[in-house]
Amino acid sequence: MSTVDPTRYVFQPGVSQVVDDMDLDSLGLHDFDGNPITESSMEAAADEAELYSGLVPGGKSLSGNGVHSPRLTLVVSSSARAEIVRRAAQEHMSVSRWLRRVVERELASA
Repeated sequence: MSTVDPTRYVFQPGVSQVVDDMDLDSLGLHDFDGNPITESSMEAAADEAELYSGLVPGGKSLSGNGVHSPRLTLVVSSSARAEIVRRAAQEHMSVSRWLRRVVERELASA
């Protein structure tokens, strides 16, 4: 039996294909950050990739005056990420735009 070297393989959303009869959950694969690669994480990655297809980077500044908009990094559970991706897709917008609207609504209600 041969050993699979995961460093030789890189999943690229929109490019890589997953065989339908493969049980990802049982393979024990992890991404470069050490997160497990599972059926649900692959579905979430595919959903997110679909959201970004056809988008052009470099939109106008949200801060105005030609200033770059600041970025935030958010760490959530896998299930929360999947739900965020699902809701953003349901509203036909990127994850970033959907989260921005959620944050703006919360800030306006405070």
